[in-house]
Amino acid sequence: MEASQAQRLRHAIIGVGAGILNGHRPALALPIVDLVAASDINTTIGEQRADELQCAFYADYRQMLAETQPDVVVILTPPFLHASMVIESLRAGCHVLVEKPIALQVAEADEMVATAHRYKRVLGVVFQQRYRPEIMAARKLLQKGVLGKIQRVELIAVWTRPSFYYQMAPWRATWSGEGGGIVTNQASHNLDLLCHLLGSPRRVFAWTRNLLHQIETEDTVQAMLEWQDGALGMVHISSAEADDPEHLKIIGTRGSLEIGRGKLLAHTLDLDMSEYALTSREPYAQPVHHPYAITLEQGQGNHIAVYHDFHDAILHGSSDYADGVQACQELELANAMIYSSRCHCEVELPLNRQHYSSLLKDLQAQ
Repeated sequence: MEASQAQRLRHAIIGVGAGILNGHRPALALPIVDLVAASDINTTIGEQRADELQCAFYADYRQMLAETQPDVVVILTPPFLHASMVIESLRAGCHVLVEKPIALQVAEADEMVATAHRYKRVLGVVFQQRYRPEIMAARKLLQKGVLGKIQRVELIAVWTRPSFYYQMAPWRATWSGEGGGIVTNQASHNLDLLCHLLGSPRRVFAWTRNLLHQIETEDTVQAMLEWQDGALGMVHISSAEADDPEHLKIIGTRGSLEIGRGKLLAHTLDLDMSEYALTSREPYAQPVHHPYAITLEQGQGNHIAVYHDFHDAILHGSSDYADGVQACQELELANAMIYSSRCHCEVELPLNRQHYSSLLKDLQAQ
């Protein structure tokens, strides 16, 4: 039965034993969700979770797809399995919602997006932070042009992690398991917000470092970005520091935004800087600025919001959710940062897929 004709969409989960399941539980309880099956290679925890969710359990996800024929497949497995499982699920006729990052490298993501288009299925990626009230409000202000021409972007994000975190799963912070460390895991949320708010940069120069952790990959990244319209940006993201979780500042010719977790401050200038620079006779002053009143909508930036938009895309053709094409932008930026640091060069986007694939293959072999 086509999803558009169903009152409820039949869901199945691949990787139900994953810790991230807890984030999905409230969304799986939505009236439109009919959870029919779940699978996991860890049969002990998988069966336990399936019992809790009151659905059938399968040790083999392929058997589950064949026998249950769900409308939607939710994929919670480690990143190195995303590409193959997403493509198999799409070919089985299912819409797919996959946890971030969409894949290890953007060449895989391209194939996933192409497969979704070929089979006319919806491919969604879980970027719940897009639905934080301050992010939604900031995006509306930027779309209205309240800040004028964007000049500067500064992003600092800290995802403090002890060594124990990396020891919990052998695929974490490995080239074969995640295709990177902080850049491809936690930073994927921050890089997605950059692309969501400002579009994809055109040029990247980055330095990745392993400052504290005994891992294959990086725990810190510092990067300089340039956008097509000339805006410049700085990014610093680390799991090896203790600081505020996030600070994003956007400066334009007409005002500024400062975004933190749960807060948004905005100021506007009396005169656009492009005009002020030409007309002012005050050699050391700045144009007068004022606070800009903002009303934040209700919401928590959780998985429920992701599922709502994903279902709207399936049932009504809405395009407000984070689809595979948008997720490719974030992953391409992450891959570009790794490539820039490893090859000691400036990288122009779009990223050369073949060059990056060769680099990742070498890193995995080492």
